[in-house]
Amino acid sequence: MSAARLHSAAPTPAPTSAFPATTGAVALLVTMALLVLTQLYAAIPLIGPVGDALGGDATLALSTVFSLCYAIGFVLWGPISDHYGRKRILIVGIAALTLTTLGCVFASSLTGLAVLRAAQGLAAASFAPAALAYLSEAVAPARRPVALGAISTAFLVAGIVGQVLAATITLLVGWTWFFVVGAAALGLSLVGLVTLPKEAGRPAGPGGLGQRFAAFARVVSRPPALLLSAAHVTLLLSFVAMYTALGPHLVELGLAASQVIWLRLVGLPGMFTALLVGVIARRLGYPGAARLGYLLAAVGITGEALFASTLVGIAVTSLVFVTGVAITIPAMITLFGETAAPNRAGGMALTGLVLFIGASIGPVVASVGWSFPALMLVLATLLVCAAGFLTAFARVTSRAAA
Repeated sequence: MSAARLHSAAPTPAPTSAFPATTGAVALLVTMALLVLTQLYAAIPLIGPVGDALGGDATLALSTVFSLCYAIGFVLWGPISDHYGRKRILIVGIAALTLTTLGCVFASSLTGLAVLRAAQGLAAASFAPAALAYLSEAVAPARRPVALGAISTAFLVAGIVGQVLAATITLLVGWTWFFVVGAAALGLSLVGLVTLPKEAGRPAGPGGLGQRFAAFARVVSRPPALLLSAAHVTLLLSFVAMYTALGPHLVELGLAASQVIWLRLVGLPGMFTALLVGVIARRLGYPGAARLGYLLAAVGITGEALFASTLVGIAVTSLVFVTGVAITIPAMITLFGETAAPNRAGGMALTGLVLFIGASIGPVVASVGWSFPALMLVLATLLVCAAGFLTAFARVTSRAAA
């Protein structure tokens, strides 16, 4: 048999250079996902101490501005990353995030802090689109699901770790030290990024940067994408609103600040359910998995309303809520990517935009003045509505496929 026939009969694996990401590179990006998102969720326990120090309500300056700029940044950085390459954008974005994080240490007013947090949000938004695209291109297909699952879990775990870390550092040495520690950790990770293997060459897309933004606009206008967005906006809205309201509620129940930290940690095990979404989706499909997550989150947060006066009840039901959120986020990311195909970068940008618009609204909703049980019931209603949007999405896509 000729060499040519042998070659055609048994395809050879892609050369290592085609997938240059090592285990160390994946571990670096997973760790950085935790560091970057910590800057978002740290705002939840810092609102009180920062407001006391700077004289006013810090919700807008510390939380809402960051989340909104983070959401807008997805729209900018997704196409830019497609155009200029993943590693380059990761380095530029993390360098900017390191500097703006250090700048927060020196904020002397809520206005100044708001400007710095806005810049932080825009810089932080560069990470997720570039890192997810890098792992999708630079990790060998056999290892890719594990890598993407690990970084998705890190994004979720940051929701708890960020709160606990910020609260602990504030209790020990003051709130400004949270930003000192954050800037130092980001600076060290920037050194690691310089050694990150460059992604393999990608085929050039049609046209220039402007056409990449046009592709995103086409994704946004599709009815399935609009239904997904209507569901997705409720997710971090409910997560951030719940945890923003939880701290003051626990203080009313008689807990000290150090005890509140431990109750925030209760939801951490539920985050790792994100690693099982592929298994769940094989039985229910990704729309079914996402719908299950929304309904489970709704059950959990309804339980928080019913058992709002008992610490054990809040602990158990908040774990159920976080588990539902952890199931939903990876499933929704997959659905946005499939809906946007072949413009998957646009789908990822839309995912982040909608998700973190919800996160920016969350603290505002929590500050309206409802009692804790009433707020939880409002959030549960939104999550049930989101499950309904998923049902409508499944019907629209099935009709389109018929």
